[in-house]
Amino acid sequence: MPGFIPFAGGRGAPNLPSPQPGSVSRLSSMSWRRPLASLLSILVVLAVASALSAQTQGPAPGEVVLRAYTFKYQRAGEALALVYPLLSPRGTVEFQPQANTLVIRDTQAAVRRVMPVLRDFDRPAKPLRLEVIVVRASRSPVSPPVRRSDLPEQLTQRLHNLLAFDVFERQAGAQLAGVENQWVVYEVGPEYRVSFRFGTLRGQERVKLSNFRIARRAEGRPEATLLQANLSLVPEKTTSVGLANNEASKEALMLVLTLREGETSTANRR
Repeated sequence: MPGFIPFAGGRGAPNLPSPQPGSVSRLSSMSWRRPLASLLSILVVLAVASALSAQTQGPAPGEVVLRAYTFKYQRAGEALALVYPLLSPRGTVEFQPQANTLVIRDTQAAVRRVMPVLRDFDRPAKPLRLEVIVVRASRSPVSPPVRRSDLPEQLTQRLHNLLAFDVFERQAGAQLAGVENQWVVYEVGPEYRVSFRFGTLRGQERVKLSNFRIARRAEGRPEATLLQANLSLVPEKTTSVGLANNEASKEALMLVLTLREGETSTANRR
């Protein structure tokens, strides 16, 4: 019986070999492999796109994440007061002083609140100056007391209300120039020394003078600390500090402090 030869193509088309009994045509095999390969390629592309999309979206708002911020200009410890109010009940913050870094563990939503605040805080240090007037206050030796002062009347009344003295003698004055987070040491003649570290200025909020210390150096005696504390000053407002053994003391040392922003030359006015 003559074999059947399929017809393919029109006139002039090449003759294709007849398939052998029990075999599958190579043309038929290639025809279904190509769509399958294309389908697999599409699935791979979709899987990669889905993975990239998940990476772009990042953690969910309620998921706890860890973020570390290393400060370039400011001291990390000064930013702790800014971070605490922004944390969620699940949040914690770790201060690493040697690395000048804060490590925050909190929800993604809370971290998104904290990070812009830290970036805004971490700016080059601003220049500051502290105007200092050193006053020796004493009681009038006559009765009735006669008030006498080297200071302006308004300041004299302010100091009198703080400590009920009658005589106010200006001992020294200076404008101490520095920058945020810088240590300052002020020698008030051979007898007194004032030292402190400037805090950070944020708007019109209070600026802390860290480890503010007043010491007295009497001849033949070791230096004695009269006051050591952290003081908070409001920019452009005067703060008065009085030092006396008790209310009945005949003398007291008084400091009049005014913090201002901006540069100035450091010069003592005695």
